[in-house]
Amino acid sequence: MLKKLPIGESTFSELISPSVLYVDKTEYLYNLIKPGRGRYFFSRPRRFGKSLTCSTLKSIFSGNRELFKDLWLGKSDYVFKSYPIISFDFSEIDHKNPEILEQGLHDAINTHARKYAIDLFNQGLSMRFAELVVTLGNKLGPVVIIVDEYDKPIVNLIGDLDSAERSREILRNFYGTLKAGDVDAHLQFLFITGVSKFAKVALFSELNNLNDLTNDERTAALVGYTDQEVDYYLKEHIQSFSDKLRESYEKTRQTLKSWYNGYRFSAKDLTVYNPFSLHNCLDKQALANYWFSSGTPNFLMKFIEKNPHIASDIETIEGSFYAASNLESFTVDTYYQNYRTLLLQTGYLTFISGYDIYSRGYTIGYPNEEVRYSITEQIMEFVGGITPDQFGEFGSKFRKALAADDLGLFCKHLQDFIKLVPHNIRVNREKFYQQIFFMVCVLFGRRPPTEVATEEGFMDLLLEGTKCTFVTEFKRNSTPDVALKQIEKKRYWEPFKILETKSIVLAGVTFNETDKGVVIKWKTKEL
Repeated sequence: MLKKLPIGESTFSELISPSVLYVDKTEYLYNLIKPGRGRYFFSRPRRFGKSLTCSTLKSIFSGNRELFKDLWLGKSDYVFKSYPIISFDFSEIDHKNPEILEQGLHDAINTHARKYAIDLFNQGLSMRFAELVVTLGNKLGPVVIIVDEYDKPIVNLIGDLDSAERSREILRNFYGTLKAGDVDAHLQFLFITGVSKFAKVALFSELNNLNDLTNDERTAALVGYTDQEVDYYLKEHIQSFSDKLRESYEKTRQTLKSWYNGYRFSAKDLTVYNPFSLHNCLDKQALANYWFSSGTPNFLMKFIEKNPHIASDIETIEGSFYAASNLESFTVDTYYQNYRTLLLQTGYLTFISGYDIYSRGYTIGYPNEEVRYSITEQIMEFVGGITPDQFGEFGSKFRKALAADDLGLFCKHLQDFIKLVPHNIRVNREKFYQQIFFMVCVLFGRRPPTEVATEEGFMDLLLEGTKCTFVTEFKRNSTPDVALKQIEKKRYWEPFKILETKSIVLAGVTFNETDKGVVIKWKTKEL
């Protein structure tokens, strides 16, 4: 019997069951709690396991060793001890507007006061919070504070900058309480999570002892699943899925990797899977868009709709440079201007190469095919008005053309598809057309490798037909002959010739802009 895959469940005590899958992350937590007093901030995209991490910490600091008996922490030298815990989960605190947010914080403080039988006398929010911590510390000893989704009241109001700014000010004063010497003296452990790292919220400017773990190599795999964890914990689920697909385990495993892996949060060469997508896929035994569709950033899409030139940048963003300093200057009023930071922090972009000490930045791109395809589809729908039905219709055409190994027909359909793309989001760059080509392949279930490294350089795209493998090079405002000559000169096909059982066809494809629109030309040569 396969273990149940938790979907949308984040309460640690409920997941520790022989019938439920739990990926043990307690060794990472040990390294945070073992030294003693700690002050941490940890940012990750939604549905990655931040809430489960918070719940696990609460169970640890509740002193319930029994829950951890079969986990790494329970077998370690960690001494379990019960601490008074104050927790704030902003997904449960009403924050429709700044006034409701302030009242919600008062209610949360009062709930903790009642829980520990404490009478509070101060009326102001910050003073009342400070009084709760100090009184509780004097009564029961050092206090643990855990804050989940600290930035939700700001992010959810980002479409209304005035309200978002007022909510930020409330939170700034609220979190500023933690910097007070008498409050800090009573803290054993502080752990704050969120999606975005906002400057000017008191956390980073005033809490000088707050340790930001967001891009720390030591916590690169604190949430999300590594390849090793997937192989260890999910092997039977993947085997069941591959049996349904009637394909080899290795093929299914590679498909899952290309679709749901790829998130990288530090300079360390380590990527993780999105647990929400992976669980959904293996539970439903269907490869689909789960994470992206569960919370598309509509405010971002509406912004793109009003500023269509942004769409062009997003479509061609793969491999671009990103200055690390941008992560330190992200504010409410520059949220839209720093949309690349927004996309990084929310998980739609990721680091695809580590930190370059000389350029002081990263190379960024989409983490995987789920995100790459989904964000393109959303942009086309919001900005271009291309409906899912149109996507489906074209998907069928592309599928049939490639099944017949007819690259010419494929390109003719692609030319018709590009006509649907609004002129104001097209860019006169080869990368844009390459991305569109790739996107329509994913549209009908193919996932062609792009920018494939060879000894002589990078081949643009490897496209699998029924009997042919197309080694493809793209050019803009050029001729197919020029593209073919590059393939022949660089000998891009050689790494695939030995193992390939299909015919290898070299394909030069050009996108030529004319007064009547984009004209696609192609030429092929079979080896």
